[in-house]
Amino acid sequence: MSKKIISQKDAKEIARKNNLANVIIVKKDGTREPFDGNKIIIAVGKSASRILVKFTKEEERAIVDHVESEIKKRGLKEVPIAMMHSMVEAALVSINEEVAKSYRDYRNYKQSFVHMMDDVYTKSQSIRYIGDKENANTDSALVATKRSLIFNELNKNLYRKFFMNREELQACKQGYIYVHDQSARLDTINCCLCNVGAVMKGGFEMGNVWYNEPKTLDTAFDVLGDVILSTAAQQYGYLLAVVKLA
Repeated sequence: MSKKIISQKDAKEIARKNNLANVIIVKKDGTREPFDGNKIIIAVGKSASRILVKFTKEEERAIVDHVESEIKKRGLKEVPIAMMHSMVEAALVSINEEVAKSYRDYRNYKQSFVHMMDDVYTKSQSIRYIGDKENANTDSALVATKRSLIFNELNKNLYRKFFMNREELQACKQGYIYVHDQSARLDTINCCLCNVGAVMKGGFEMGNVWYNEPKTLDTAFDVLGDVILSTAAQQYGYLLAVVKLA
């Protein structure tokens, strides 16, 4: 949740009075923009809100003053964004160490996410141009399979990042445990036993289409094919269809 405490006009006036109007912030992608103390307030406000803290206007002003003072003391005309983050973090430590930790953790989170996406990209390039031999059941020469493997690589990394704790990751790394099908665990379920007789009895709805209860064995097998195809697409592992014959 972002909330502007100082208007853009006031922020520019403060920068001008402190001889900071010509200070340029150099972003990670190389783009440049004028220093704006209001953006510092918005950023630290987000970090504070994550741990249910709200800064007073005096505290916000003190944080911006600390950063501005540091820029002037160093005589900087251009400030890399990484240096700006360090200045803001130092200012937060003097005001509220818990918020400083929240600010630092979010920065680390973004950096680790970038590293994760870089790993996924590297793996995707390998799948596209070399192929994948990890699963003998998949032919990575097929375009559809390549797309599936790349998606699975992303899902596996997301699962490891957001669902596995540090102890589990370490145990996997050292070979004490193995979590299979990591690429399929985010949005699906594992092997299930499907009672097709109970599903078909009285009719049922699947994929926004209503299926009447089959009256003949021929029709029942046609419907069974649709059920197996749809159910198998929603899970990983094996699908067991139990048919009770009357």
